[in-house]
Amino acid sequence: MLNSVLNKNYNIIISTFLSYLPSRFLVVLNSLIIVPVLAHMMSAKEIGVFQLAIGILNLVCTCSTDWITKSALRFYEKYRCAGKLDEFFSNLILLTMIVYTIIILCFILFSDFVVEKFFIPKQVLFMTLIIIIPVGIRQFLYQMLRVLNRPFLYTFSIVIYQISLLALFLLFTGFMPNVFAVLTGMAISMFLIDFYILKQISLKLKFACAFNLTILTESLRYALPQIITNTSIWAILNINKFVFQYDRLFSDTAVAGVSWLLITSMLTPIFSTFLFAVFPTIIKQFETKIKIKPFVTNTIQLYCVLFIPIAGLFCYYSKEITSIAFGNKYPQAYILISFFAVSLFFHELMKLFNIKYHLKNKTYIEMAVSLLAGLICLNLNFMLIPEFHLAGAGFAMLASILILFFMNIFIQFKDINYVSYFRVLKTAVLSVLIGGLSFVFTELLFVPENIVYFSILKILLYIFFCYMLSIVFAKQLLK
Repeated sequence: MLNSVLNKNYNIIISTFLSYLPSRFLVVLNSLIIVPVLAHMMSAKEIGVFQLAIGILNLVCTCSTDWITKSALRFYEKYRCAGKLDEFFSNLILLTMIVYTIIILCFILFSDFVVEKFFIPKQVLFMTLIIIIPVGIRQFLYQMLRVLNRPFLYTFSIVIYQISLLALFLLFTGFMPNVFAVLTGMAISMFLIDFYILKQISLKLKFACAFNLTILTESLRYALPQIITNTSIWAILNINKFVFQYDRLFSDTAVAGVSWLLITSMLTPIFSTFLFAVFPTIIKQFETKIKIKPFVTNTIQLYCVLFIPIAGLFCYYSKEITSIAFGNKYPQAYILISFFAVSLFFHELMKLFNIKYHLKNKTYIEMAVSLLAGLICLNLNFMLIPEFHLAGAGFAMLASILILFFMNIFIQFKDINYVSYFRVLKTAVLSVLIGGLSFVFTELLFVPENIVYFSILKILLYIFFCYMLSIVFAKQLLK
């Protein structure tokens, strides 16, 4: 009986995961082209400014459209069953319009301050403001694609976006500054993709220009705490670049920028696929009173088996990866790559554990914990960066993520039993051992050589050993 349940869960998880994986691999493959192109064509100062602009874009979206679109995902099934989708979406659209108005006012009031303190050109900041509109629309449309289970359309939209972004950047860079060129390319590409997806899914909604107090209250209670939660996590993951820039450590800003761009481009699309793929299934099981503990536990176990070796790869071979990606332009990036990779691993793993807050609509508890960790992170950055520079920034990020991760683990609700922690811990420990053994096997086969081809071969062999051992010991890892 147990084996039957396990097999059923893993079949659902793997099939859902694989349906979205092609799009994520395409993002990673494209990133292997785009990131070196940007690093080669843009100066260190331009890379720093670009990453600051993307950081601001992420922060504004976190505080605005992100929490609204998450409400769309969380309550879609409930209001679909109740026959109130038109009212529900009308409320979200009205909220979005109010939020955009607030964003424009904030730009008018605070743009000069940001330009002065962080040395970001005004036109770059304005283009960042423009991009917020298509990003918000795309966030909502991608949530709908998850709900409607349209992985092919999702994949196709990603491919078209990445190709058009690179093509437009190369086109515009001939007659406008590089940073402005890439941001303009992003804006146009996103508008095109938003229009295409809207046409394909044909959402037939009857818009009502009036708030429903019940729907609004439930959505805001769920979503508003996520503004502080996500802002705190944003600070943990991004504040180091702003501290470097504020202190006029422009070269460190560039190194942190390219390191973060590389890691997030390569790992975030893959790591985040699990929650992206399975969250609607977990919500549906919870709303229909199906026990979710086996499914959530198996999801986390599979996440550890697949991605602990990948996080280990960026720790064991950080120098080789830096040399392959950037040549001799950013040799110090290796200092941050391992910190960033492990931080991202725990960040996405934490999201799987934090499903409890979303199921019980107690996101205000997650907010309080994240705020505390965010404050700790700010203190660590201001203490460590002046003294240790890049290493200080990496340690501050990783320490803050680990503090946040374990605080969330220790918070439990009596009325929801959704994870078998012992089984997850066993899987994680075994996966770490497999990664370590694979590294040892690989190193025994090679004499030290600083040649790119040898580095690539070592990395490929490490990955091969990791997943071969994982297949051999799959029963011990996943049961």
